[in-house]
Amino acid sequence: MKFSKKQAAILAIATIFLAKADGADLRGGVVLQFDDGWTEWRTELAPELARVGGRATGFVNNKYIANERITLDDLRALQNEFGWEIGSHTVNHHNAPRFVRQHGLDTWLRQEFDPSVDELRAAGLDVRSLVFPFNDSTPELAQAVLKKVESFRRAHRLAIAAGPCEDGALPGTSIDSTRFTPVSVMKQWVDMAHRRNELLLLYGHRVLPDSAFVTGRVVRVSPQELTVDVDVVLQPGEEYALVPDTKRRTASADPVRVSSAEGRIIRVDGGDLTRATAEGAEFLIGPSYGTRLSEFRELIEYAAGRLRFFTVSDVVDGKHRD
Repeated sequence: MKFSKKQAAILAIATIFLAKADGADLRGGVVLQFDDGWTEWRTELAPELARVGGRATGFVNNKYIANERITLDDLRALQNEFGWEIGSHTVNHHNAPRFVRQHGLDTWLRQEFDPSVDELRAAGLDVRSLVFPFNDSTPELAQAVLKKVESFRRAHRLAIAAGPCEDGALPGTSIDSTRFTPVSVMKQWVDMAHRRNELLLLYGHRVLPDSAFVTGRVVRVSPQELTVDVDVVLQPGEEYALVPDTKRRTASADPVRVSSAEGRIIRVDGGDLTRATAEGAEFLIGPSYGTRLSEFRELIEYAAGRLRFFTVSDVVDGKHRD
């Protein structure tokens, strides 16, 4: 469903009044960020956030503009109609430290960073922030990019903070399937940020219909294989992650990658599933860089009654302290 700018504003105002009517005290903030770039940010995600008075920051790779997975018109609409901030995720999503080791810092700046920011700004986008691909950087890279933008992200297991770090970094915690966290736990994070009057900073890539995911029960488990109670069909060309037990947060630094699924047999690469799940547990399989819509809705509706929504640059400007 698409919302006009006027409809989005009405929904945002209604949400604020409802929160106040319920006696909710909005303290602290939530900073939502999405990486890479899909047209569905504009058509699906932004209206979903607008429904609760929310907005986000989108970090785009210019190669996805070139292949029209997202367009400059999409990005301008996100900025001008939905109040999003647009930032750079570099041109091609290369690992920056590895690129610099192979080709040098000046080449990375000339090929990956400067053209990304320049193209976006020339299109009328107020680009003030960068996210390094894979959240991987070095002090040298950070110092170089902060001559042109004002912040970058550093991945963190629980990103609740009062504001930016001294080096210009903002922490961020993933909500993707690869770093799955039960929504009940994320609600606890919202409550923690509210109590502390601090910021909860979360990032993902896509919010997808629940139909893009498969859930069921574990029947039998071995180190690299699950037998489950439903047939699992994977879409070709998609990268999938397994959540062995949806009541647990994915704690490993290495996500559980699905290598194959045949009927009710799921096989994974590496790790030991016997330490992550048990017979009878609920499992989930979904696109590695996706979040289920039902869980995202539950999260943002809960957050809207307790926290204010900010973009990355809002935080850099200190607006969360107003």
